[in-house]
Amino acid sequence: MPIKTRSIPATGHLIAFETTARLGSLSLAADELCVTTAAISKQIKSLEQFLNTELFIRSAQGMRLTENGEQYLSDVTQALNHLSQCTAKFKQRSEETKNEITIELGPCFLHFWLLPRLEIFREKYPNIMINISVNSVRDIEDGGNYDVAFFYSSISSRNSHTHIMFKERMFLVCSPKFLNSRTNIDVKTSAIFDHPIIMMSEEHANWEGWESWAMYSGITYRKPKNILRVEDQVAVIQAAINNAGIALVWDWQVDDLITKGQLIAISSPLDLNDNAYFLATTARPNSQAAATFSNWLIAESQQ
Repeated sequence: MPIKTRSIPATGHLIAFETTARLGSLSLAADELCVTTAAISKQIKSLEQFLNTELFIRSAQGMRLTENGEQYLSDVTQALNHLSQCTAKFKQRSEETKNEITIELGPCFLHFWLLPRLEIFREKYPNIMINISVNSVRDIEDGGNYDVAFFYSSISSRNSHTHIMFKERMFLVCSPKFLNSRTNIDVKTSAIFDHPIIMMSEEHANWEGWESWAMYSGITYRKPKNILRVEDQVAVIQAAINNAGIALVWDWQVDDLITKGQLIAISSPLDLNDNAYFLATTARPNSQAAATFSNWLIAESQQ
């Protein structure tokens, strides 16, 4: 239903009326509203003319409300309070939206790198709200509904919106229990494939895998005798922790787990120069919160 705006007096007149009625003085009202006494007086007279009734009894002792003025004051005070509360809620929602960011990343980065550190950020920046979206196949920065993204791509794809978080460094790991149960694990020959190996069911086309590792290591690849295939790299690492075999990993995925003694590196790291893990940001209205989060991620990755 349309609002009949002609029946609504100016908001400034209502505020002048409420302030004068509350303080009982034109001069005090003028001081509170940072205007002249004459301006307050003019606004009240205009309101009275609009309503076609007197709201105050004027005397040397000050301003006293008429009976109509008292009735009107109750409704005006309620309306102004409601308007103030609605405006405050809207501003709060607007501020919360401005400090809300969406980050897109793969499950491995989420589980083994970000989540163990995220509470540090949330304690430092409690007003920034984070939405996490998992995407295990992103390999470019464009086309995503995110503020910050972590993805794997070629070094040549780097641009002004991206930052290299981790260069590609891969090696083999297993659990201490698995290592102690085996003798003569030779990682320098194809004999490595005589041991239980953990692999993803489907390796992404642009990811380096076991065949790449063997080639870079100068080893002839052959199909392992005992393979455990799992859905993703998170499961690969979890299986290795639980003594299921040898896993191919990247340093940032397992550095914390090695420090905790849950995994042991059994081969020297291979440093590759073609691909890397990137951090990307987008130019959106909440880019300040995204920049804060990105800078924190970069600082954490360098520790």
